[in-house]
Amino acid sequence: MNQNALTFVATGKSGLGHLRRVTTIAQALRRKRRALGLRLLTNAVPTGIADGDLRVFDAITMRPRQEMAEALADSTGITIFDTVQVPGIERLGGRKALILRETMADRVAHFSIPGGWNRVIVPNPRDHWMPGGRALSASVQAVGWIVRPTGPRDGSEPPAGIVVATGGGGTDATRDQLYPLLDRVIADTRRRVGRAFQVRQALGPRAGGQRLAGVDKVFDPGGDLNRIFRAADLVITTAGYNSVLELATTDTPALLMPIPRSLDDQVARVRCWGSRLGHGYDLLQHEQAVDWLAAQIETPRRRAPVDLGSDGASRAADLILDLL
Repeated sequence: MNQNALTFVATGKSGLGHLRRVTTIAQALRRKRRALGLRLLTNAVPTGIADGDLRVFDAITMRPRQEMAEALADSTGITIFDTVQVPGIERLGGRKALILRETMADRVAHFSIPGGWNRVIVPNPRDHWMPGGRALSASVQAVGWIVRPTGPRDGSEPPAGIVVATGGGGTDATRDQLYPLLDRVIADTRRRVGRAFQVRQALGPRAGGQRLAGVDKVFDPGGDLNRIFRAADLVITTAGYNSVLELATTDTPALLMPIPRSLDDQVARVRCWGSRLGHGYDLLQHEQAVDWLAAQIETPRRRAPVDLGSDGASRAADLILDLL
């Protein structure tokens, strides 16, 4: 294999955010060096990413996570792992980089490998979260937020109404907790608001076809959920890394709903971003969320997009290119 080839490893079953993040970095790499060989190794069909975006990769390979190290056996270039643990990667040749998204403190050490990483990239500003280099035996560098910017809504596209997005890396177990709560929020808001309103659910492939009882319509957003966010009058969404950041670049008000996760703390993310994007849901303050939704529906208000700072994808690409 070409020693200058770059292989991104991301899990597609555990959430779209992994695939979106590495695709955004790959696009930044391609802008800097068009002749690079870029490959994607994932454990599921990369649905939810537009075909045009996926074409940034020269090859896409799918393997179960337990077989990924074997698929990388001939790698002598750079392999970049996005917040994923792959058995046997310590035996691989070449240089290895880790992209480590916000992770609960007691789980950071799970990403350490014998011999250490050649580089650890943290996709957020340094003052937001840092894991500490000792546990990972590597130089850890924060690059800023990695996001495809969307911008505020203008008059060129019709409003998308009230949209519920139930992604954020949810599993069947988390859906069983989340869906009754969302249905309760929607039902209580309908009773509070003095007029009828329609709610549409963005039902992507990871939802397993399960729709909420309280929505009027479902649709597949494909690879354009960020554009749906921009066009929406109001969004109710789980607090995944990607969803929160893509919403932040729009002017769309949002209710953020945390779900339990094994790695990142969505409750903490809701506390950080809820008031900046609209409102953060707290189970103990359910009525406050209903009040906020009702007020937003009765008197719609946009908000200012959040300034996310410098381009984290470009900085991540530079750090990866340094390894060459």
